[in-house]
Amino acid sequence: MALTRCPECRKKISESAQFCPNCGFSFKEEDLEIYKQKLEQRRQKNAEINRKSTKLHLIWLAIYYRYLIGKLANWRIKSAVKKQ
Repeated sequence: MALTRCPECRKKISESAQFCPNCGFSFKEEDLEIYKQKLEQRRQKNAEINRKSTKLHLIWLAIYYRYLIGKLANWRIKSAVKKQ
């Protein structure tokens, strides 16, 4: 008797089980198709969140870079004025 993991709760169960005794996940073919569709929807939603997060990080990086360039320019101007 081989063991496999339940895709829902990740507990080890028998390969011949019709449902998971821990979480009740059904291994019927139609239920597995529904589960696969939900996984694909979740994957697409996470991919969209990751794209938005990446854009936000790039925006903050640009703002921070702009701030540092401004500080550096200001520092150079002040040091040039002090030398005169």
